[in-house]
Amino acid sequence: MAFIRRHIIPFTFRKTFLLLTIPMMIIFFIYYPNRSSNQNINQEFQTSDSLLSTSKHPVCIAPPGKSNEQFALMIDAGSTGSRIHVYRFSRCLPTSDQSNSLPRLIDEKFIKTQPGLSSFARSPKQAARSLKVLLDEAIKSVPEKDRACTPLSVRATAGLRLLGEAQSSAIINEVERYLRDEWPFSVAKDAVSIMDGSAEGVYAWVTINYLLKRIGPQTTVQKNLDTSTAAVLDLGGASTQIVFEPLQVDKQAILEPGDHVYDLKFGGRNHALYQHSHLGYGLMEARRSIHNLVAFNQRWRSQHSKHSSDQVLEIFSPCLVKDGRKKVELEPDQLIEIVGTGAGFNACRRLVEIVMDKDETCKLKPCAFGGVYQPRLEDSFKTGPIYALSYFYDRIEPLGLKSPFKLHQLKQLAESVCKGKQSNGKWIVLNEFKPANEEEAIKELEDRPEYCLDLSFMYSLLSFGYEVKDDREIVISKKIDGVELGWALGAAIAMIDGKVECRA
Repeated sequence: MAFIRRHIIPFTFRKTFLLLTIPMMIIFFIYYPNRSSNQNINQEFQTSDSLLSTSKHPVCIAPPGKSNEQFALMIDAGSTGSRIHVYRFSRCLPTSDQSNSLPRLIDEKFIKTQPGLSSFARSPKQAARSLKVLLDEAIKSVPEKDRACTPLSVRATAGLRLLGEAQSSAIINEVERYLRDEWPFSVAKDAVSIMDGSAEGVYAWVTINYLLKRIGPQTTVQKNLDTSTAAVLDLGGASTQIVFEPLQVDKQAILEPGDHVYDLKFGGRNHALYQHSHLGYGLMEARRSIHNLVAFNQRWRSQHSKHSSDQVLEIFSPCLVKDGRKKVELEPDQLIEIVGTGAGFNACRRLVEIVMDKDETCKLKPCAFGGVYQPRLEDSFKTGPIYALSYFYDRIEPLGLKSPFKLHQLKQLAESVCKGKQSNGKWIVLNEFKPANEEEAIKELEDRPEYCLDLSFMYSLLSFGYEVKDDREIVISKKIDGVELGWALGAAIAMIDGKVECRA
């Protein structure tokens, strides 16, 4: 398979020897109390029998020059936090065809920590050290004898891209030094980098279609009656990506040549993908843009532009429910308090559509938004499944909109949230939708004053930006077969598709 960069790794299980006596355990707990940290840490471990159980293949034939089992360590350094994925793969071949074989995922372990690397813009060393809690877990997961040949990669996404070259380079260089000097894993020359937005989207596309068994050797894909691939829409904090495989219309290629084309060879099959990463249109950046627009309009109308910089200026926004409040720091450095007017979904959507810059000059038609070329989904991707990831899932799922859903149902959810509360203080959305955990839904709504804005932006991005029809079905998902979705698995598969230089 042809990917951007390639590396490999052997993998076995660690044997644990427990030689502690009761007195030694007492001493351990006295001198080594629980670790405290300012970082927020979560961890999960998942084994999926539907992916692969090596016990089902007692006779294991690996491709020439490659081991039967392998580890891969991938750190996703996002704009709001970092996480490590510890993957265990098998190369056992149930068929005789080795040329197009794919590594099969046995299990995945991941933990995450906050904040992200970009939060340490002025302290590269502190940024690197923030990864220690993740690497400690990798040490626990990878047997000592395999660590030198276990590839480790850190891929930073849009958060670092927005910092600027000087600060981001300083962080990247310090992280690479820290990994090489203080940890035993294999760190290739290009293992620590800011990942291009196109690669981020394509790797997410690989992850989903790999887990859905829609890509790979023909013998694998034929098990699916529907052989079309899935489209991936990934909404991060600083950027959003779209990747899909356009179909031909009347035997004519519908994809114009250009940087938006990503030619991928995977498992012996070729895929011509459309991809684009819209930097500045992630959820956090969209919030900032909309707040800036509201603040600019109010200052212009009321001539508040000369107010003292140490004042907290109140800005009234239709994108927050009535009397909702959120303090934000806008550009230039100015703390303001956004106060909700409760004007509702349609008023908020009008602001979102201004920010989306749909009227930008379109040099190569058709365009989505911001003057960016994109084949119309209605023409080139009529029936394939559309997967919406990351913040799409995080905001929609807790409120009870069941996946899959029609896009117009997301509009209804946004309208309901933007209505706010009844006179008795109950959220109206809880009457119109039935979340599985109402207590969790209430906490989400109370803790996130910008919920109306978030859902309005998501609907507008899909409907107004990407021109998805209201009756089109959308799938939101966090996992498939128990495996976390996103770009990390696709990047890990690329990393082990080749040779790894083991540490001396």
